[in-house]
Amino acid sequence: MIRSQFGFDERDDYISASILNYIVNDYNEEELRDLIKGRNVAIVGAGPELIKINKIKEDVIIAADGATNYLVSIGLEPDVIVTDLDGIIVYPKNSIFVVLAHGDNINLLPKVKEMNKVIPTAQVLPFGRLKLYGGFTDGDRAVVLARYMGAKSIKLYAMDFESGIVGKFSKPYYNEDVPASMIKRKKLEIARMIIEKVLNHNV
Repeated sequence: MIRSQFGFDERDDYISASILNYIVNDYNEEELRDLIKGRNVAIVGAGPELIKINKIKEDVIIAADGATNYLVSIGLEPDVIVTDLDGIIVYPKNSIFVVLAHGDNINLLPKVKEMNKVIPTAQVLPFGRLKLYGGFTDGDRAVVLARYMGAKSIKLYAMDFESGIVGKFSKPYYNEDVPASMIKRKKLEIARMIIEKVLNHNV
């Protein structure tokens, strides 16, 4: 459904997945499961409210892509970073990176060489080292991941689905918050639907 709506090329997704599978080192996802299972988890998006965050009380912090840049700048190093690589520009050495390969980020895949712990994921049938946890955007994939890994509770921070504004930390080339394009609005609506289904309440 998502491919037909946005015109994504499955062949390109496989090419990107093949490259990511080739360039990553073996990493045991059990560390990720042990980190999240039975814990209170904060999932931090890159919405406009991100700059209001100065502390997080949950046991585990999962950052969605570009939110990482802000969190690191205020001294909050995420335990886990879910990213398709287009927003992140810092690579905390102790974080676990859950990296998605897709047809539009092939040129960004070399970024994984800056990361110590990488769990490679794809949006095609997984093979090799690749995992497929589910979800669509970085934010909702983080929620799906936390639920899949057995989080006790999940709290969302700076996850904005309705304002029509994209936070400036979403992309490294943004200097300020910007209006969301129609495509971005559609992506956020799908993300909201996925998160509501996973959490079983409105967001």
